[in-house]
Amino acid sequence: MGEALRQGQLSVRQLAEQFLKRIADAEGQIHAWAAVDASGALQEAQRLDEEAQRGHWRGPLHGIPIGIKDIIDVFDLPTGCGSQRWANSYARQDAPIVRQLRQAGAVILGKTVTTPYAYLDPPPTCNPWQTERTPGGSSSGSAAAVAAGMVPLALGSQTGGSVIRPAAYCGIWALKPTFGQLSTRGILPLAPSLDHVGLMAGHLEDLQILWSALRPAPMGIPPLLESPGRLLLTLPEYLQDPRLEPVMHRAFKQWQQQLEQAGWQWLETPLPIPLVEIRRHHAVILAVEAAAFHHGRWQRHPDDYPPKITQLIRDGLNHSAWSYHEARQHLRQARREIDAWLLRAGGWLALPATPGTPPPRDTTGDPAFQSPWSYLGLPVVTFPIAWTSDGLPLAVQLIGPRWQEEALLSLAQQLSQTVPCPPRRLPV
Repeated sequence: MGEALRQGQLSVRQLAEQFLKRIADAEGQIHAWAAVDASGALQEAQRLDEEAQRGHWRGPLHGIPIGIKDIIDVFDLPTGCGSQRWANSYARQDAPIVRQLRQAGAVILGKTVTTPYAYLDPPPTCNPWQTERTPGGSSSGSAAAVAAGMVPLALGSQTGGSVIRPAAYCGIWALKPTFGQLSTRGILPLAPSLDHVGLMAGHLEDLQILWSALRPAPMGIPPLLESPGRLLLTLPEYLQDPRLEPVMHRAFKQWQQQLEQAGWQWLETPLPIPLVEIRRHHAVILAVEAAAFHHGRWQRHPDDYPPKITQLIRDGLNHSAWSYHEARQHLRQARREIDAWLLRAGGWLALPATPGTPPPRDTTGDPAFQSPWSYLGLPVVTFPIAWTSDGLPLAVQLIGPRWQEEALLSLAQQLSQTVPCPPRRLPV
C-alpha cells in the first residue's frame, strides 16, 4: 500500500475509502468497532495527500490506516473502555503513542472494541473465522478488525494475555514489546506494573513497519545476543499442561519437526522459576492494582461493571498489604533471574501461543499461556503456524531477551519463512 501511494497509483483518500467500505460491509457480522471516524479519517487523508503532492513524505506509515483500542485516548473521540457510562467520554488530547502515529502519517479510522475495562468479560466482537467463536480479549476488536481486512494495523494492550491471545485466535501477527518500551500514558490502566501496549498486523513486514515508527530511540543498551542463533528453547510445563488441546499439541510438534529437518535445534528445559508461582503473583498484582484504580467508581456505579471485572476488584480489595508486597518483591527478583537465565541459555523460547482453538463467545479464552510473559515483561511475537480441519488458526509465541524486539522479529521472519503457514480466504 505504501509503495502504491508513493508511486501515485493510489491516493491516501482512496485507500481510506477502501477500508471504510470494508468496515461497512463486514462490521454487521464482526462487531469490531466501538467508533468509526469516517469524516475525521477522510479529512486527515486529504491533508496527507496534499503533503504528498508537495513532495513531503512522513515515512512508511504515511497514509496507512490504523485502528486504536478503545482504552487509548484519541483526541475528540470517546474513550469508552467497553463501559456504558464512559461511552461518551471524549478524549481531550491524544495519548503519546497516538501522537507518534499521527506524526508518522498514519490515518486513524476509529476505536476498536475492548472488553469492559480491558479484563475478561466477553465483548460483542466475533471471531472472523467462525463468528460463533471468541476473537479473544481484551484487544478483541483490534485483532478481529485486522483479521477481517477492515484495517491493516491496530494497537492493543496486554496485562495478562490481551494482545497475544486475540492475535493467535484470529490468525494474525502481533508484538508485545518489553515492559516499559512504549508509553502507556493516556491509556486506561488495569495494573500499571504489568500493562503493555501491543501492536497487531496481518503480516510480519507490516508489523515491522509499525514497530519501526513507534520504537524508542536507542539508549545505549548493548544487545544481549547479537543475533538469534539456531537454538530454540521450549518448556515441558507448556507441552505437558493438561489444558493443551491435542490439535495444538500435534501442530506444535509437527512445526518442531519441520524446523529440525531444516537445521534448527531444540532444547526442552524447565523455567528456573515455577510457573505456578509466576501466575499466582501475577494474579495478586493484577487484582490489587485494578482495585486501587477502580474501587471508588465501582462502589458508585456497580451496574457498570460486569461479573469478571467485579470479581477481580473484590479479590484485590481482599488481598493483604503483605501479599502485594511479597508479589512485588517476587516480580523484581523473577525479572532479574529470568533475564540471566535467557542469557546463559543462549536461546529463544518458542511455545504454543494458546492452549488450543478459540472457544465459544461466552469467554475470551484462558490467558494462562500468555500471562507469564506479561509478568516477566519480556518481548513476545505471535504468528500462525497451521490451520485446523475446520479452518481455525493455531499459533506459536516467541519470547526473547528484554529489549530485543528487532532480533525477535528477525527470528520470527526466519522461522515463518522456513515453515510457512499457508494463507486462507476469510469466510466473512
